[in-house]
Amino acid sequence: PPSARRSRRSSRAPSPRAMDALRRVFGGNSTLDSSESVPAQGLVEIDSEGRITAPDIDAMPLPTLSGKSWLAQGKAEQTTTASGASVANGRPPPPPVPVTAAPSSSSMEPSRPPVPPVPAAAMATRPPPPPVPCSAAGWLDTPVEEDRPTVADDEETLRSADRPTVADDEETLRTAAPSAAVAVAAAAERPAARPPPPRKRGTQAAARAERPPRKQLFDAYWEEDVVRRGLDDGTLIRGTLRASSSKLSTAHVKPDGAKAGDRDILVKGKSARNRAVHMDVVIIQLIAQQEKGGMKGRGKGKGKGRAASREEEEEAGEALEDDEENSEEDDEEEEEAEQPRRPRLASADDDSDSEDEMVTFRGGLMREEAPKQAAVGGGTSVAARCGSGGGGGTRPPGGMTMLGKVVAIADPRGSSRVIVCTLHPNERSGSDRSDNTVKETDTLLKAKPTDHRMPWILIQINDVTRGVLGLPGKLDPFKLWPIQMIGWKETSTLPLGRLKGQCLGRAGDLDAEERHALIEHQLDEHDVDFKDENLNEVEQIVIDADRNFPEEVAKRNDLRKKRIFTIDPATARDLDDAIHVDIDEERQEVEIGVHIADVGHFLKLGSLADKEAQFRTTSVYLIGRVLPMLPHALCNHLCSLNPNEPKLAFSAFFRLKIDTGELVEDPAPWFEKTAICSVCRLNYDEVQEVLDGKEIERPPVYGGYTWQHIYDDLFLLYDVCGKVRRGRFEGGALAISKQKMIFHTRESEDGIPTGYHLEHHSASHWIIEELMLLANRCVAKHLANSALNSSAVLRNHEAPDPKKAEKLSNLMKENLGLDWDAFDAGSIYKSCQAIYREYGSMLGLCVEMMAMRAGMKQAQYFVYNDDTDTRHFALDFEYYTHFTSPIRRYPDVMVHRVLNALLTGDEEGFQVEGFQVEDAALEQVAACNEKKAATRKCSEQLDRAVFCIFLRARKSWFYTVGTVLAFSQDSNKGDKDTITVYCSQLGKETKALLQAGSADLEQLGLFQDGVEDTLTLPESYRFCSRGLVELEWLPPDGVPGGRRRQCLQTLSCVPIVIIPTNTVPIDYSLFFVSPFHPQAERLSEQVPEVATRGFTWREAEVDGVEVVHDARAAAAASSAAEAVRPPPGLG
Repeated sequence: PPSARRSRRSSRAPSPRAMDALRRVFGGNSTLDSSESVPAQGLVEIDSEGRITAPDIDAMPLPTLSGKSWLAQGKAEQTTTASGASVANGRPPPPPVPVTAAPSSSSMEPSRPPVPPVPAAAMATRPPPPPVPCSAAGWLDTPVEEDRPTVADDEETLRSADRPTVADDEETLRTAAPSAAVAVAAAAERPAARPPPPRKRGTQAAARAERPPRKQLFDAYWEEDVVRRGLDDGTLIRGTLRASSSKLSTAHVKPDGAKAGDRDILVKGKSARNRAVHMDVVIIQLIAQQEKGGMKGRGKGKGKGRAASREEEEEAGEALEDDEENSEEDDEEEEEAEQPRRPRLASADDDSDSEDEMVTFRGGLMREEAPKQAAVGGGTSVAARCGSGGGGGTRPPGGMTMLGKVVAIADPRGSSRVIVCTLHPNERSGSDRSDNTVKETDTLLKAKPTDHRMPWILIQINDVTRGVLGLPGKLDPFKLWPIQMIGWKETSTLPLGRLKGQCLGRAGDLDAEERHALIEHQLDEHDVDFKDENLNEVEQIVIDADRNFPEEVAKRNDLRKKRIFTIDPATARDLDDAIHVDIDEERQEVEIGVHIADVGHFLKLGSLADKEAQFRTTSVYLIGRVLPMLPHALCNHLCSLNPNEPKLAFSAFFRLKIDTGELVEDPAPWFEKTAICSVCRLNYDEVQEVLDGKEIERPPVYGGYTWQHIYDDLFLLYDVCGKVRRGRFEGGALAISKQKMIFHTRESEDGIPTGYHLEHHSASHWIIEELMLLANRCVAKHLANSALNSSAVLRNHEAPDPKKAEKLSNLMKENLGLDWDAFDAGSIYKSCQAIYREYGSMLGLCVEMMAMRAGMKQAQYFVYNDDTDTRHFALDFEYYTHFTSPIRRYPDVMVHRVLNALLTGDEEGFQVEGFQVEDAALEQVAACNEKKAATRKCSEQLDRAVFCIFLRARKSWFYTVGTVLAFSQDSNKGDKDTITVYCSQLGKETKALLQAGSADLEQLGLFQDGVEDTLTLPESYRFCSRGLVELEWLPPDGVPGGRRRQCLQTLSCVPIVIIPTNTVPIDYSLFFVSPFHPQAERLSEQVPEVATRGFTWREAEVDGVEVVHDARAAAAASSAAEAVRPPPGLG
């Protein structure tokens, strides 16, 4: 019937007249044959009368981007010419290295000839779509509505967005084949339509028709074959791009296969970054070497230019709307972008996302913008490729930094992820949108990511966004929205994006902040229920385990009558480790058994539950709840070592000498599959009270044992483990004390904490810690020396970067005059302990943090091989792994499987089908490292948000003691003078913005709702020297006494106040406390006077002459007439 013909897409062959139109579009040498049938798939539809209609864009569901390259999306159906050549760059996705490819800007060979500007653009119309008249020449003449969003005309954007549109110029018609081609051909078969009515002058369509082509702002991405050749011959480098959070104009690329100590490649400026965003896997071309004072090498260096500002980097969000603004308006927007904004106050987000990016310099900690250099592929280093290093070295001479530019995107890992943003109007030059109102005529919104490393994103206003956001109208600037980028054209300053889901809530709401943190670190898929088929499989596993338990116990060492017990946090639900201790009086030794839940016995490789665990790799701990790696039937029921319940375990046994705590090698540690039954469950608080001699409410004891048996075991373990711990630190181990706030939510109805306490690492904690370390160490050594070591998952910790460690040593010894030895982990530990004893805990915690940040890296999982350094620097172990927590860590499951294969193997070989080997193991370990880092950062972000929510709910500010780390004076003489302060209770260093005079809390963006407190700023401040800043304080009205002068030196421990902000993301600002404030005296009493004073900055020795600038004394002498003697700590 005619209705069916109208709705069906045309598949008839083009007529000769249509072929003429096709040749005009694709060029005179087109090899398309009129006998071919070219289906119209995707962009337009043709009704039975030959009229072209546009599909309803707004009524279509929002697309979903996969994690693959944009190039690979939408190209599964490839159209070829008669000769077999791809039409319109429609290449299939490359199998080995998916690269977002486009014509090479350096090949001097464009992928298609240039075409003249199109006389009129086509626009998608609102539903229902009316017939679109077509001129004789085949151009679409669609009435343009002033309030409609511009339809993106970039082929790759359209493909990646999966949104149909009407091709609106000749070049897009080329690239949109076959759909647009057939549309033009069908239109050409009809008699010529009458010309469209003349348009009114001044309309957007007329402006688009009259203006010249848009300026290309970015280089086109290189072709896939060019990239492949470059990767093969070493002229191009593949790596992950990391944008700097403190200097947005720079990014670092860590090449694949980089070795420890090698430098990253610096990508400087938005042009060199070429639309790549944080965490994209990119292809880099080296362009220059940078040294102090300028550039050299590669022929493209242009000297040292100024660093781009935040506004330049983001173009201030005043991006050019696609095909709506002329070049003059573009210039106006760029000028507006240069207007200064209100300076951002101290923020925890000023910190780097990597703990190894902090170095000591100029009286404290400062960022090291020069990144590391990495060797890539076949032992050829970046330096060698640039001709700057001899002998294949991995570092360029003279401390040079390698500069590069992005030429292609191999994997848009950063671009394709969901980004949390706030939504705002896309302001025009000269317009005032301070009320955040979107007008009827607006066509685009601006999405500002909460992660400042990501670019601002433009969102089209269509019927979907109007309905969801209630537009036109005001946008709530505090609402958080999930946004996904769908493309970034070479002519656009900002990428295009779309809404990915519903609003997360308002910044500062607990649920919203929790979802925000999960999405930000790509852990939101953990916060979903397990699939039904997964739960059904686990249910069957539980049924089979209960039925087969007696048979399985018969195959194991049955220890169900042994006195085995657990010690865990009071709130723990999954108990994955238990212990026992037996004394051998004759040999004066103790036998320790560490019994771990045998998760690997139930979680078979390749099962549905195992595949989900491979994806999750870890449990995620939030405030008041846990997102488990395994379904509850496994982690809380079948595997949890609950008291008085028989369980299957994987046990490690070893013997220790009672008098020294030394590990006995004869007999060597051994491992067995066991069956156990815990006789008692204890928590850390209960055990600590027992060790402290206090009475507790005794927990139940089963198996015929009494509380006295458990009591005696605890004190025996305390004695032996204390000797183990003492010997470990004396032997060269390092321990870093890091305070952590534990929020109380058990009695909270809305989840907002009712209080907090600082985590205390007491003896009850380190008893279990030492036993778990011993078990992990014994298992690691056994695996490394076994026949299956090539599949063994171990964990190493690299030594600190030597240069950064040397800078820390120079600072501590030469500049501050402290005793400091950082030869190895043991030396660092002893140096830190000496500072604790002499200067107190506040300064000790700060120095430990400085040692950790000075080139100290995170420990990593790895698959054993002869080329990898296996040593764990901090623990001072030759081999180390994770064996003791398989319920919440997938690497532990991998370790269990290989260890089980060793136990069950025979002379004929091992059952390798039970564990991951070679490439599968390497890939899984990489995923585990990535997820572990993501969970750590997610936890830190959520802790910071919950802390601010807690202060808001309590309607108070937080007073504590901070340690001064560094001073930064604005070289432009602006208002950005800062002092970096470390707060040990938060475990964060924060930049305190120096301001003088009265404080306007609203202008500073500080939370003050219901707070009965007053913020006083110093009357003035001045930088006296490299390591000294002087603050002048005036007394409040009615307070007797004159002004006071406070001298802040490097490592001064001084009172600070932390105030939550009314900002997005939720954050806090830090200020120094006035000596006249009631809290000042209380806080000063908590710190020894020697720690309050800090340390006088000493210049390094020059030609044997030590120069000491005691600016503090000089400043005091110069203004002695004005100063009144202050209390301790104030100059």
